[in-house]
This record gives sequence, C-alpha cells and structure tokens, in this order.
Amino acid sequence: MKELNAFDEYDVILFDVLGDVVCGGFAAPLNYADYCMIVTDNGFDALFAANRIAASVREKARTHPLRLAGLIGNRTSKRDLIDKYVESVPMPVLEILPLIEDIRVSRVKGKTLFEMAESDRSLEYVCDYYLNIADQILARPEGVVPKDAADRELFSLLSDFYLNPAQPQARSEEELDLMMV
Repeated sequence: MKELNAFDEYDVILFDVLGDVVCGGFAAPLNYADYCMIVTDNGFDALFAANRIAASVREKARTHPLRLAGLIGNRTSKRDLIDKYVESVPMPVLEILPLIEDIRVSRVKGKTLFEMAESDRSLEYVCDYYLNIADQILARPEGVVPKDAADRELFSLLSDFYLNPAQPQARSEEELDLMMV
C-alpha cells in the first residue's frame, strides 16, 4: 500500500479481512486504520470472531489512534444474538442488513448491487443500506475503544440463547382468532 502511494491518493481504503484468521495478516492493516468495522451475522461462531476482532482493536488502540466505528449485521433474518452481544459488549451498530437474496444474486451475476439497480430500480432500497454505512464512515464518527467479553462469558451468553430459548407466550382462548369451517 505504501509503495502504491495509496495512503496519499485515497480518502477511504477498505481492508476486507477475515476475522477468524489467526495471524498478523489481520492485525497489520489495523496499524494504518482510523476505524475498524466488524461485519458479522447473527450466528454463534460469527459473534465469537467479532469478539476477537473487538479485542484486537482494543489492544491496537493502546498504541495507535484506532477506533471501532461499529458493527454491521450482514444478511441476517434475525438480530437477537447480535442484540444480546451488543448489550453485553456495548458498541455502535451501524446497520443490520436483512436477508436479501439480491445480494447473493449480484455476486453470481458478477455485478455490484449499484450496477444492478441501474436497470432495476426496485433494488435501490438495498443500495440505501450500503449508502447509509458509507455516510456514517465519511462523517468520521467518534468511534469507540471496544470492550470484549471473556470467552467463557461470551460462550455462556450465546449458548444460553440456544440451550434456553425464550418460549413464545401462549395466548388464552379469549385472545385466539378462530375460524370454523
């Protein structure tokens, strides 16, 4: 990046790095970053990786002016585990992208959603999610030095969700809408 003079040429550079990679390949870009954004889904394993990223950002922030801009929920039909995690380990939530099939279709077509939206205006609402994230980053948020949860604490928090799911409230007979045929 230095050899290409990228740091002087561009206002925004995005490093897309797998958070579960256990090597310096993840930590190295943090040396040059102002912000980190965590992209996760609503799953157990993804939130464990998100927690490790939060820990890396916290450690790197001790010696660099790095902040966590926030968390992005990616292509998820639910956000209950994300909400549990963010409640336990407070951090900004930049956006929650719902499970929209056109996101996957764009990859298969080899096009960006923005390219697809040029010919299909019904996709503009999907683009708005990404534009919202971009607006937040370009506004240079204050960001946070995140706290992370200890592995055991996080495991307990997230596994309890699976092992002891909340039961839906039973409705009384008076509340039931019945139709007899």
